[in-house]
Amino acid sequence: MAESKGTPNIIIIKKGGEGHAAHHGGSWKVAYADFVTAMMAFFLLMWLIAALKPQQKESLAFVFKDVKGNPTEIKQGVAPAAFIPKDAKMGMAEMKLSEKDQLKYEVALLIKELLAQDKELQSNSGISSDNAGVLMQVNNSVMFAPNSAVLKPEAAKLLDGVADILLAQKVNLVIRGHTDDTETGSGLYPSKWELSAARAAASLRYILAKGNGAIAATRMRAAGYADSRPLVPVFDEASRSANRRVEFFYHSPETDTW
Repeated sequence: MAESKGTPNIIIIKKGGEGHAAHHGGSWKVAYADFVTAMMAFFLLMWLIAALKPQQKESLAFVFKDVKGNPTEIKQGVAPAAFIPKDAKMGMAEMKLSEKDQLKYEVALLIKELLAQDKELQSNSGISSDNAGVLMQVNNSVMFAPNSAVLKPEAAKLLDGVADILLAQKVNLVIRGHTDDTETGSGLYPSKWELSAARAAASLRYILAKGNGAIAATRMRAAGYADSRPLVPVFDEASRSANRRVEFFYHSPETDTW
């Protein structure tokens, strides 16, 4: 049919459907994987707790209590030892501990009682244990001034307690001195090594004098580590102060360790 004059041609263009909305990427997969990992870790933790023996649960629970039974703060870089309460001491035979582990328990309990006697000491110290023995870490603020190896008067109470543990238990003791990364010894020591060793030696000398011959010198050693074993990374004065410390490591005579 002929088109009418004056009528424009009408052109119809059909476009394909846009389909479904575009995907939102793979971010949901990452979130889901994190959720699954967290749940797996949670159930693994629950399984491990369920597998603990009752005695082990009691010891673990006691780690997070102070002497009054209140929750206690775990200081950075200081791992607590597995303590037992006083009334559980008589039940250690039922726990079937080895002689070495029983010795560690008793030493750890004595250290905890020592620290509980002084709030300042308690807030500037920590305890940890490993297969070899029990370690007590004491911040230098309790014992020495910066750049000094002269014992402060308030260090006497701590060192008296350290000596009492040696008198009460058949253990040996290694005393380790540590400095921060800036200490120089005020010109009295050639380097940080001599300063840290002098601090350990001063502590050892006091303990031997306190023992008045009852503590054999062969049961003790003193070592200086300068700043070679920082407790925490140094990024401010607080972290630097934490690295200035003296460590008292109690171990059985059969274990030769520094």
